[in-house]
Amino acid sequence: MQERPLHIKGKFLEDSAKIGQPIHYSLQVIHPKGQELFFPGIQSAFGVFEPVKKEYFKTKSTADGNLDSAVYTFRFFDIADYQSLSLPIYLLQGSDCTQVFPKPDTIFLQRLVPHPEKINMEQVFQQVAIPTLSPKTDLKNVFIYGISIFILSGLIYWVFGKQFIRWYQLYRLWRKNLDFRRSYQRLSRSISSEPKGLQNLEKAISVWKSYLENLIHVPFSTYTTKEMVDNLRDKRLVKALQAIDSAIYGGNFSEKTMDSVKFLTEIAHGVYQKEREKISSETRKK
Repeated sequence: MQERPLHIKGKFLEDSAKIGQPIHYSLQVIHPKGQELFFPGIQSAFGVFEPVKKEYFKTKSTADGNLDSAVYTFRFFDIADYQSLSLPIYLLQGSDCTQVFPKPDTIFLQRLVPHPEKINMEQVFQQVAIPTLSPKTDLKNVFIYGISIFILSGLIYWVFGKQFIRWYQLYRLWRKNLDFRRSYQRLSRSISSEPKGLQNLEKAISVWKSYLENLIHVPFSTYTTKEMVDNLRDKRLVKALQAIDSAIYGGNFSEKTMDSVKFLTEIAHGVYQKEREKISSETRKK
């Protein structure tokens, strides 16, 4: 019996969209049963389209073969009149993957203002209201006011400057910690042994490393486990990172994985407290 050909279709679910508005792209493929294939991940580059999420649907059996499909959510910020997109399917053939592209589909830009070439500038100038001219400002008074404000600002800084700087530094530190805890806890609640749950685990670790990098200016993203332990000075970190790596790359998800995720929160909180104490002590010395 002759093998049925591959049918791939990709199209936008909207005809047009505004800049920054979420848009959806449907990618479907009907393939022979037994054919291994993969859909692009959202970590790939898609030109002007910024990926938001990917929703994959279970394989369905049809008279023509197996049907696999996914819906991608994008945003774009380009001001061109239209954009085209064609996402490939990766066919597994031996040790290689072959890309198969559907026919490109186009989405048009919804403009909130007319295109610059279509604006009637003569009509615009006629509608512009001409303001009434006000008397010329006395430069002498402006100079006196400026000097007064400068002196007053200097006095305020001399009296309260150190305290203001300390408050501002502590506020920025607190704000970064708050943003980190929100992002980390949101991802932690979605961690599981499922593929999507393991992706959230990987994202949570990336958020944790980025937060520590910004906090103490050390490139944790490029560090080995030993280098991280040497900087953070906590040997328990070795087992925690090993348990997390085992879950992400080996699929060995267990209670130790979630314990390690919670332990990383304690590490981050400890570093945050040390930075607060450092700012307070430096301000008192000055």
